[in-house]
Amino acid sequence: MLHFMKLAAGPATGALVYGLLSGFADTSAAANYVAMLGIWMAVWWILEAVPIELTGLLPMILIPFAGIHESDAMGKACAPYADKSVFFFLGGFALGIAIEKSQLHRRGALLLLSIAGTNGTWVVGAFMLCTALLSMWVSNTATAMLMLPLAMSVISTCENKNFAKALLIGVAYSASIGGMGTLVGTAPNVFFSGFMQQAGMPVPFLSWILLAMPLVLTMLVLCWGWLAVVLWPLKNIAIEIPDAWRQEIQSNRRLNPYQRWTLGIFGLVAVMWIFREPLATLAKGTGIGLILNRVEDAWIAMIGMCALLILPLGKPVLSWSDIDRMPWGILLLLGGGLSLAKAIGDSKLDRAIAVWAEQIAWMPSWLILTVVVCGVIAISELASNVATATAVLPILATAASGMGLDPMTLLIAAVLASSCGFMLPVATPPNTLVFAQRRFATRDMIVAGAGVNLMAIILIPIVVVLLKPFVFP
Repeated sequence: MLHFMKLAAGPATGALVYGLLSGFADTSAAANYVAMLGIWMAVWWILEAVPIELTGLLPMILIPFAGIHESDAMGKACAPYADKSVFFFLGGFALGIAIEKSQLHRRGALLLLSIAGTNGTWVVGAFMLCTALLSMWVSNTATAMLMLPLAMSVISTCENKNFAKALLIGVAYSASIGGMGTLVGTAPNVFFSGFMQQAGMPVPFLSWILLAMPLVLTMLVLCWGWLAVVLWPLKNIAIEIPDAWRQEIQSNRRLNPYQRWTLGIFGLVAVMWIFREPLATLAKGTGIGLILNRVEDAWIAMIGMCALLILPLGKPVLSWSDIDRMPWGILLLLGGGLSLAKAIGDSKLDRAIAVWAEQIAWMPSWLILTVVVCGVIAISELASNVATATAVLPILATAASGMGLDPMTLLIAAVLASSCGFMLPVATPPNTLVFAQRRFATRDMIVAGAGVNLMAIILIPIVVVLLKPFVFP
């Protein structure tokens, strides 16, 4: 009965919105239809009435009947599912799988722990730093899964409950924080990149890093202090690194061939993502500049994926069975969000939202930005981060002008906030994974997450307002 109610809530709420708009708003039937679809999807994402990936297919099924397009309505609804940002994320997935398969992540973690020593506070910090660095290039969920066995091995050498709490929750939080740092670090960032590209405002890879990394580093340090110094002080707790780990570090000081290939391909892809646009500007007017201007981040991602499937010759780093392991449903979800966003524009619903948003234009811009960040974080505690971003970004993009805000500023703040679900075990997969170890109570995560959420609410508007004019002039 409960499941049926969740299923019915989506279309019922959407129908209610359609009826209200038809009776009281000066909007077209097509705009009302798209609003109904958007509300339906948002309710299903929040309630998880069906798999969130399935909800992402609703635009493909329902938009052709919206009356937006006179010809090839199905083709225009389906086109965003093959948007270049989808392939951008596909290549990022491949790099993450290669790092996992070649055990590069383990080598990095062991090296970092050998440097951190035995102090409990520094061990937690080392784990959080390694998790965040890995999460910038590997999905948050995969990063947490990779780091969790290492964390549990260290916890088994120490019976202190506070150490277990700080380490496990620290791994979960740093996976989410680190993912904010690059455009491929987390699905909301990829959706944001594709959405802005679709809107004619492409987001350079380097510009995003310059804006997001100060926030990531600040939140990571503050989160570490909050967990390991304030909530659960660990300064007098000594941690013993397992002897097997020390032997592994000493006996495998040199990278094996697969690790060298993976690191080399990853390095080239990362360098091209970060420095392509500056190099294109320097080489403007030359043949190299012309080539670099035609190259895009999605192309670089796919070249990297192909290289991992080909090199080294004879026995490459990745096989196609590794590619089969990718979370393909997330790609459908991204495509569904882009399809809905396009329908909002084509139906002229965006103009109506902008008019409605003018009702709060009297508020100071910093207050509007803070309220939006609070609202998005609240939604992300109940829905997945990618579902949150996919649901709110199209609406905020159209509302920004009515609020008197720069759309880029508002959307950057919103997409960063969508990765900040820290309070509930169900808010993000990393939270769920560490909670499943049964080493702490729900209230521990709620208290810890409330503090980190407050950090995000304060820091995101400040960082975006201060840095956006310089990195996105």
